[in-house]
Amino acid sequence: MVDLRKDNVYGKAESTDQEHRTLEGEAYSRREEKALSGEHSATGKSVHGIRRRTRQHEDADKISEDLERYPSTTRFIESSLGIKSYSELAPYLAQGVVRVMVHLLNQKPDDLKVTPEFICSLHKDAFGELFPSWAGRYRDRNVTVSKHTPPPYFEVPVLMRQYCEDLESRLTTMGEKPPVTDILLETLSFAEGRLLSIHPFLDFNGRVARMLLSALLYRLDLPPVHLVPTEGNENEKMEYLNALSEADYFNWPPLMHVWRKRLGIKE
Repeated sequence: MVDLRKDNVYGKAESTDQEHRTLEGEAYSRREEKALSGEHSATGKSVHGIRRRTRQHEDADKISEDLERYPSTTRFIESSLGIKSYSELAPYLAQGVVRVMVHLLNQKPDDLKVTPEFICSLHKDAFGELFPSWAGRYRDRNVTVSKHTPPPYFEVPVLMRQYCEDLESRLTTMGEKPPVTDILLETLSFAEGRLLSIHPFLDFNGRVARMLLSALLYRLDLPPVHLVPTEGNENEKMEYLNALSEADYFNWPPLMHVWRKRLGIKE
């Protein structure tokens, strides 16, 4: 999913309303690096009413799908390939995401600790080849994202440190393979909503959030889920975007409801 909250590198947030549902061109070349299934895959087990399955390449592909929060516009950005539109960069962005996800899903789940360095590395490793001057670095300017104004840029380092410490504390308290309770759903909602609200990077915050969420699901021994609303389902899309807006004000129940649906849990 370009970010739900995606800024132009040169200032104010802009967007398109495109969804890139498949990888194109060179994005496929990374798929042969390593198999995603392995000793840490959970196949065929049913725990807490959720059937788990082996992580596959397609799970990594979906992390890079795009969903926009704003009306469609043409966006261009300066990259190592020159000034390109986001649609032109989409396969290269997807390639970076797949590369990072292959690496993440071949680590031991217990090694996936949430720290500012870890989150910055997700951004840098995925997008550093395209944007070497700012990938992996917190934004250096204030931005506006639709009706949401993220915190001032100079507050981002402290807020990200607090976010990571809070999230890691929640995860540690729940322990390994926790049951799917409201506590876990709130933790996943906090992980997603708070990161997007802080909006730490100039761009591609949505992709970073989805990479992080996928790593958390893997760590918690939960199945991978589709983190993008179904294409063409406007009700689902609006429900998700409204839930993110509520998360800007630390109101987690709407996003918890979205997570219940993602995990196939009946209310």
